[in-house]
Amino acid sequence: MEIKNSSILIAIILVIALPATTMVVAYMLTKNPTLRPLARTLNDEAIYRGEAVAVEIVAHVRWTERRQKSFSQRELANVILRAFRAHGVAVRTVFETADSADPVSITYQVGRNKFGPLRINKAGDAVNNAIAVYRMYQMSAPVRR
Repeated sequence: MEIKNSSILIAIILVIALPATTMVVAYMLTKNPTLRPLARTLNDEAIYRGEAVAVEIVAHVRWTERRQKSFSQRELANVILRAFRAHGVAVRTVFETADSADPVSITYQVGRNKFGPLRINKAGDAVNNAIAVYRMYQMSAPVRR
């Protein structure tokens, strides 16, 4: 009796999970967003077809070498990453080295929009602005049906 019940349970699990698993594998192999189950965004297909530009948030950090060091590049990159991740948004951090005693500054870029340069102690003020512009880009992406 236990073998029959186990077989029925395994059959039910396979019937439910196999289609989604197959689609995930197909997406992983082809990178075609139409094959990704239950996780499509508004402009994935347009980006895949080349009709839209993928917009990302880039934090350009002007890292000065001759300043007094109280934090490292890795620590700063982690702080920036956590600030954006708290809002559910990814950010890419790019360091530009300068031979100067000036303070470290950050410029956030979203598409053609730039916020900064800002000193480290004011960098958090522009995080919400960058996220708002990023979400506007996402909402204005063309939707084709």
